Amino acid sequence: MDLGNIQKILIGHDNSGFGAAWFLEKVAITNKTSSQQWFFLSGKWFAKDEDDGSIVREIAAAGSDGVASAPLISYKILVTTGDRRGAGTDANVFVTLFGSAGDSGERNLEGPGNNFERRQSNRCVWF
Repeated sequence: MDLGNIQKILIGHDNSGFGAAWFLEKVAITNKTSSQQWFFLSGKWFAKDEDDGSIVREIAAAGSDGVASAPLISYKILVTTGDRRGAGTDANVFVTLFGSAGDSGERNLEGPGNNFERRQSNRCVWF
Protein backbone atom coordinates (compact mmCIF):
# COMPACT_ATOMS: atom_id res chain seq x y z
CA MET A 1 0.00 0.00 0.00
CA ASP A 2 1.17 3.55 -0.69
CA LEU A 3 1.61 5.41 2.59
CA GLY A 4 2.45 8.72 0.94
CA ASN A 5 5.02 10.93 2.66
CA ILE A 6 6.23 9.08 5.77
CA GLN A 7 6.30 11.46 8.71
CA LYS A 8 7.42 9.28 11.61
CA ILE A 9 8.11 5.73 12.70
CA LEU A 10 7.56 3.80 15.91
CA ILE A 11 10.43 1.41 16.54
CA GLY A 12 11.51 -0.70 19.48
CA HIS A 13 12.08 -4.18 20.85
CA ASP A 14 10.42 -6.49 23.39
CA ASN A 15 13.40 -6.52 25.81
CA SER A 16 13.66 -10.33 25.59
CA GLY A 17 16.80 -12.40 25.53
CA PHE A 18 20.26 -11.93 26.96
CA GLY A 19 21.76 -8.50 26.24
CA ALA A 20 18.50 -6.97 24.99
CA ALA A 21 19.89 -3.42 25.09
CA TRP A 22 20.20 -1.89 21.60
CA PHE A 23 21.83 1.31 20.36
CA LEU A 24 20.07 2.57 17.25
CA GLU A 25 21.94 5.08 15.11
CA LYS A 26 19.35 5.61 12.37
CA VAL A 27 16.76 4.06 10.08
CA ALA A 28 16.64 4.67 6.31
CA ILE A 29 13.51 3.78 4.35
CA THR A 30 13.30 3.78 0.54
CA ASN A 31 10.12 3.62 -1.53
CA LYS A 32 11.05 1.02 -4.16
CA THR A 33 8.61 2.47 -6.70
CA SER A 34 9.54 6.16 -6.50
CA SER A 35 13.07 5.82 -4.96
CA GLN A 36 12.09 8.47 -2.40
CA GLN A 37 14.02 8.14 0.85
CA TRP A 38 13.28 9.05 4.45
CA PHE A 39 15.77 9.14 7.32
CA PHE A 40 15.00 8.72 10.99
CA LEU A 41 17.93 9.71 13.21
CA SER A 42 18.02 8.19 16.69
CA GLY A 43 21.48 8.01 18.30
CA LYS A 44 19.96 6.56 21.47
CA TRP A 45 19.91 3.41 23.57
CA PHE A 46 16.78 1.31 23.60
CA ALA A 47 17.30 -0.28 27.02
CA LYS A 48 15.63 -0.41 30.42
CA ASP A 49 18.94 0.44 32.12
CA GLU A 50 20.34 3.08 29.73
CA ASP A 51 19.45 6.65 28.79
CA ASP A 52 15.77 7.28 29.71
CA GLY A 53 14.84 3.58 30.01
CA SER A 54 12.75 3.49 26.81
CA ILE A 55 12.69 0.37 24.62
CA VAL A 56 10.22 1.87 22.12
CA ARG A 57 10.58 5.30 20.52
CA GLU A 58 8.71 7.46 18.06
CA ILE A 59 11.14 9.15 15.65
CA ALA A 60 10.19 11.96 13.28
CA ALA A 61 11.53 11.98 9.73
CA ALA A 62 14.67 14.09 9.23
CA GLY A 63 15.12 16.39 6.25
CA SER A 64 18.21 14.50 5.12
CA ASP A 65 20.59 11.71 6.05
CA GLY A 66 23.00 12.46 8.86
CA VAL A 67 24.81 11.25 11.93
CA ALA A 68 22.62 10.94 15.01
CA SER A 69 25.25 10.37 17.68
CA ALA A 70 28.63 11.82 18.50
CA PRO A 71 31.64 9.57 17.86
CA LEU A 72 32.64 7.25 20.68
CA ILE A 73 35.51 8.82 22.60
CA SER A 74 37.69 7.12 25.18
CA TYR A 75 38.76 9.05 28.27
CA LYS A 76 41.49 8.09 30.72
CA ILE A 77 40.82 9.34 34.24
CA LEU A 78 43.46 9.40 37.00
CA VAL A 79 42.09 9.66 40.55
CA THR A 80 44.51 10.22 43.44
CA THR A 81 43.33 9.68 47.01
CA GLY A 82 44.75 11.95 49.73
CA ASP A 83 47.32 11.11 52.38
CA ARG A 84 45.18 11.42 55.46
CA ARG A 85 44.09 8.78 57.92
CA GLY A 86 40.84 7.22 56.67
CA ALA A 87 41.13 8.94 53.26
CA GLY A 88 40.31 5.79 51.27
CA THR A 89 36.85 4.49 50.48
CA ASP A 90 35.16 1.23 49.63
CA ALA A 91 32.15 3.09 48.24
CA ASN A 92 31.24 3.13 44.57
CA VAL A 93 33.02 6.16 43.09
CA PHE A 94 31.44 7.93 40.11
CA VAL A 95 32.09 10.90 37.86
CA THR A 96 30.03 12.98 35.42
CA LEU A 97 31.90 14.78 32.62
CA PHE A 98 30.46 18.07 31.35
CA GLY A 99 31.33 19.53 27.95
CA SER A 100 30.02 21.92 25.34
CA ALA A 101 27.94 19.11 23.77
CA GLY A 102 26.28 17.96 27.01
CA ASP A 103 27.22 15.60 29.81
CA SER A 104 28.17 11.94 30.14
CA GLY A 105 25.72 11.06 32.86
CA GLU A 106 26.91 9.43 36.05
CA ARG A 107 29.59 6.80 35.34
CA ASN A 108 31.13 4.47 37.90
CA LEU A 109 34.91 4.44 38.10
CA GLU A 110 36.19 0.91 38.43
CA GLY A 111 39.51 -0.78 37.99
CA PRO A 112 41.38 -3.91 39.01
CA GLY A 113 42.13 -4.51 42.68
CA ASN A 114 41.22 -2.51 45.76
CA ASN A 115 40.58 0.99 44.43
CA PHE A 116 40.57 4.41 46.07
CA GLU A 117 42.75 3.60 49.06
CA ARG A 118 44.90 6.13 50.95
CA ARG A 119 47.89 7.50 48.93
CA GLN A 120 46.81 5.53 45.88
CA SER A 121 46.29 6.65 42.29
CA ASN A 122 43.76 4.77 40.18
CA ARG A 123 43.64 4.83 36.40
CA CYS A 124 40.22 4.28 34.94
CA VAL A 125 39.54 4.03 31.22
CA TRP A 126 36.03 5.07 30.38
CA PHE A 127 34.24 4.91 27.05
